[in-house]
Amino acid sequence: MEKSVSKRNSIICICLFVVIFGGLLALATVYDLPISKALVKLEAGQYYTTDPFGSLFACIGSWPAYLFLSAAFAIIYANIRRSPNKALSIVGGIAANIASVAASVYIVFDTVRYITKHFGDQTVFHQLYIKIVFCFVFAAFAEYLCWFFNKLDPKTQGALLKFAFVTIFAVILSNILINIVIKNVMCRPRYRAMWYLGDYEFTNFHKWFQKSVMPEEGDPLYFGFVGATKVGHDAYRSFPSGHTNAAATVYALLCLPKLLTKYNTKFWKTCLVLVSVLVTGIVAVSRIVCGAHFFSDVLCGGTIMFLCVALGMKIFIRSDFERA
Repeated sequence: MEKSVSKRNSIICICLFVVIFGGLLALATVYDLPISKALVKLEAGQYYTTDPFGSLFACIGSWPAYLFLSAAFAIIYANIRRSPNKALSIVGGIAANIASVAASVYIVFDTVRYITKHFGDQTVFHQLYIKIVFCFVFAAFAEYLCWFFNKLDPKTQGALLKFAFVTIFAVILSNILINIVIKNVMCRPRYRAMWYLGDYEFTNFHKWFQKSVMPEEGDPLYFGFVGATKVGHDAYRSFPSGHTNAAATVYALLCLPKLLTKYNTKFWKTCLVLVSVLVTGIVAVSRIVCGAHFFSDVLCGGTIMFLCVALGMKIFIRSDFERA
């Protein structure tokens, strides 16, 4: 009976997803450019916005991916440390700990990179001692995660190990699909690329399903730098949105009700869905404000991560799994 209800609910959820996503994609297909014209905050000839909302989330919008990866490796660390094989416990534990710290500390360098793009290299965040302080803070955070997960009971650690696998799987697969495959195939011009080149009529605008051609050096549509910041081919990698995809890593939280009894309630399920949608939605809107992406870009970027998480859950979490 329970399996029958679960199957029915799954079918309903799939149908709702198809209807909602299909409706939003149809809307984006028609109104991509008008939505961007209404939301983008760029001065004449400007490529990187200095709008507070847009620039803030350009700098921190990718944080969820790195934080979740840091937590995932910390969970792996906690599980490896329980291994009866002493060599595996030591060597594997050190490797997982380093991976957790590296994922967390990378946030500092990624953030400074986007601060440079939007505000130049004269901000306080470019001071060496500031970078060192923030690296220490994020490294300490990763070490805290390792300590925290290591203190949990073995059953909870084992359950969360599946969360770790789903997270790592979804991040790797979605990044391969978006950054290695789709962006380089579709070559969609960014709104801000056309704006920067003075194409205020957006004659080079392409819909999300229209494949474009990557301009090379010497082409009037190609520009290598904006100030001291290298752009080049990145100006034609609009579809889908990498930032929104990274932010959508929070969808991995939807694993928790399947793994931990505490979260298997309507209240927690609702909260986790709302948090996931809210975080992804805020970053998605900010990317449109930046002129970095269109509505269809952010919609597909977030959806690809959602589907990768769903696939990861299907692979790593059995339907009869006993919750911790």
